[in-house]
Amino acid sequence: MDQDEESLKRRIRRLKELERNGLLRAVNGTLADLWDEGRQPTTVRLRHNFVIRRHDRVEQPPAAQLLNPRGVALRFYLLALFEAQCRLAPGAGWTGDGRPFRGRRGWSDFIAVDVAYSSATDTYAQAPERAQETKRIRQVKGALLTLEGLGEQALVEIPLKRGGKYRDHQAFRLMNETGRGAAALTPDYYTVPPVDKQMIEIPIDFILQGWVQVLHPSEIFTWLSFRLLRARFPARHHLVGNYLYAKKREHFHLLRDSWEDSCQTLVEFGLLRRMPTIAEAEAAAARAAQGSFGSLFQQPGGRGGREDRYEPYRYQLTDKGLAADALETCMKELLIRLKRRERFGRQG
Repeated sequence: MDQDEESLKRRIRRLKELERNGLLRAVNGTLADLWDEGRQPTTVRLRHNFVIRRHDRVEQPPAAQLLNPRGVALRFYLLALFEAQCRLAPGAGWTGDGRPFRGRRGWSDFIAVDVAYSSATDTYAQAPERAQETKRIRQVKGALLTLEGLGEQALVEIPLKRGGKYRDHQAFRLMNETGRGAAALTPDYYTVPPVDKQMIEIPIDFILQGWVQVLHPSEIFTWLSFRLLRARFPARHHLVGNYLYAKKREHFHLLRDSWEDSCQTLVEFGLLRRMPTIAEAEAAAARAAQGSFGSLFQQPGGRGGREDRYEPYRYQLTDKGLAADALETCMKELLIRLKRRERFGRQG
C-alpha cells in the first residue's frame, strides 16, 4: 500500500469514527445554537492578509504557517472568529466573554477530534466521555500555543496565571488576522471587521455544516485563497474562473503539490468547479459548430498556436455545495476515490 492510499484510508477511518460516536453532530449543534442565539451573521469576515502576505513583508502569511495535517490551530482560529462575530458588532474589540474550556459550550465543544486509534486492534479506544473531553481540551490548548508561537504574527496571547508560573489558557486574547505586530507593548488585539469589499467572506454554512471540521488545513487554506481571488477579481471569477501558478502562488506560500491536491479534493467535494481552459472552450465550440456554415472557418489548434501554450486549470467557487452535510459528502467522495484507486491497482 502506498503512502497516499494509507493517508486516504486513515482519513476515511477518522470520519467513520466521528460519525459513529456522534461527536461531529454534537459540535455542529453547539455552533448552531451559538449562531441562533447571537447576531446570526450570514458570513464570517476575514481580513485578506491572513492568507496572502503583505506587500511590505517576505514571511509567510499567518494561515500558511498553520498547515499541520493533524493540527487544529487553523480550524480553531476560524471558529474563534465565528464565535466573536456571533457576539460582537462590527468594530467591537475582542472580549473572551469568560467562556470556559470544559463543559457545555466551552471551547472544547467547538472542536470535533477523534480519539486514539490502535493499529494493533484496528479500532478506536472506547474512552469515557470525560476522557474524550480532556483530549479535546488538550487539542485546544495545543492550538493556542501554536497560534501564539508565530512571533510578530502571533494570533493569540496567553497570559500567565497569578504567580507567573502557569499559563491561563482560558483567558487567552485573540489577535487580528495579521498577528500581534512588532510593538509588544501595543499588541494588535482582534476587532470585528466592518462589512465592506476588502474582506474574505466565509459563508456561514462552512461552519454550521461542518466543513471547517472535516477539511484538511491545506484544503481550507486553498479554499480561502479562492475566496480572496473572487473578491479581488469578481468578473474574471464569474467568466473563466481563477487560478494560481508559479510566482502568484508565492504570495500565498502555497506549494504546487498541496495546491493541486487540494483543488482536486475540493472539486470532488463540490466546493470548486474546474472551468474549461481556452483551448478546451474553443474545441467545444468547434464541435458544436460541426456541420454548420461557421465550421468552414474554424482554424485548427486555435489562434496563435494556442495548443502549444501551457494553460493552468481555472476554478470557480460553488457555494451551493456548502449547504450539503460535510461529513456525508466527504465520506461518500473519499470512498469513491478509494474504490477507484483499488480498481486501478488491481488492473495494474
